Amino acid sequence: MEDSFYHQGAKGSILLARLRGAAGALLLLVGLLGCRNIPHKAEQPPEPPYQQIQESIEAGDAQAALRSYQEYLNAFPDSPVDRLLLARLLLAAGYFEQARNELSALSAESGPTIEVLLTLSHLERMSGNPERERQLLEQALEIDPGNAAVLAALGMLQLEAEQYDQATISFQGALTADPDEPTALRGLGLVYLNQERYGESIEFFGRAIATDPDNDLNYADRARARAAAKDRLGAVEDLSTAIEGNPTFYWNYIDRGRQYLQLRMLKEAEEDFSKAIALDPELFLAYVYRAGLYDRLDRRPQAIADYSRVLELNPDYFFAYAPLAVLYYLEGIWQSAAEAFRKSYFFEPEEPSYALLAALSWMQLGENEKAKEYLWERLGDLPQDSWILLIARYYLDPVLEARTIDAANKESNKLKRGQMLFYIASRLLLEDRVETALRYLLLVKDIDRRGLPEKRIAEHLLARFGYED
Repeated sequence: MEDSFYHQGAKGSILLARLRGAAGALLLLVGLLGCRNIPHKAEQPPEPPYQQIQESIEAGDAQAALRSYQEYLNAFPDSPVDRLLLARLLLAAGYFEQARNELSALSAESGPTIEVLLTLSHLERMSGNPERERQLLEQALEIDPGNAAVLAALGMLQLEAEQYDQATISFQGALTADPDEPTALRGLGLVYLNQERYGESIEFFGRAIATDPDNDLNYADRARARAAAKDRLGAVEDLSTAIEGNPTFYWNYIDRGRQYLQLRMLKEAEEDFSKAIALDPELFLAYVYRAGLYDRLDRRPQAIADYSRVLELNPDYFFAYAPLAVLYYLEGIWQSAAEAFRKSYFFEPEEPSYALLAALSWMQLGENEKAKEYLWERLGDLPQDSWILLIARYYLDPVLEARTIDAANKESNKLKRGQMLFYIASRLLLEDRVETALRYLLLVKDIDRRGLPEKRIAEHLLARFGYED
């Protein structure tokens, strides 16, 4: 879909899944940093470095937060270990088994409290065990059926399972207990976004932003809803805010670049796709978008380089072969064009014209026998009783020229007629019958199908012969 974003909005959306910013800090330290008002005697060890821990968490550096606490425990071995804080820091830093051990010890000491069960549920979420996560959340609700944080976490789990009605009930229950519960506000926004209720989605993301203005996820999510509602400028504004809050997140640049494309702000789009590539040159999607942009700007060598990089990074992304083949053809790199069109047809046999373009590329190279051999191999799988098969037979036997031209002139479908005339004209150009070929190409140019390979090549050929728009 035009406005679908390539990162998953609901998947992994509990804030622990992407620990950064104030929201992550609050999730980890809730109930801990806020309960420091118990006075201690002078001879007791000083408090743990809560401020330093929180600053590290807010900076997205859970390892540093964990080190701060461990250094404190080493310096003051007589200080009691806050197992819940330690478990949450271990979890945030990715030490799942150690976190589980601490939580098990804590549960043995004080029983399965809401805080322990909720932290265990986060651990199971990050370990990819949704069923166990659900069990822990339901166990927590048996202790406190109206707990806002637990209901919000359960709602996110239901949202990921596309159980939108149940998720709505859970989120609304959380907001009844706490009207400003940030995960529930964002969750309802995601529910309505998935249900294409964009106005309500934008409203709840706005409330989530008002509650947690430092959380870049909320802005990115509202941008998705605004883009779906065709408010592209609003989407760009929100994505820009999200990028300010988290300038190293790859997908926000992809999403903003796509909105710039729709707004015809091509320079800005190029900058965003290039920034995404700089952030992670091993992810292929930014190259796809930038290649398409370069192609649109007639910067063909750069487009070829990007599409080639796409296939290096992800050989299974076969959609890149067809546009790459067209670019090779336009640049006169015939062997590469032939191979790319051949692969396009192999991966997309529902587009049999790619087989004709592969043969035509070899013919441009002067390898007529290779083109014929390839077409003979394809005759059995090309659509029978079709214009495609007729053109293939014409390329195999030029004696069929008159019959093929007559069939094209009688074709009532304008698209099919134009495509047939393209292949006839291309063959005529190889025979230096330029005047007749150009007359046919002018008809191909009128096909109302932007991006069609035959139309693009026809326009290129006409321009080469001086027929400019």
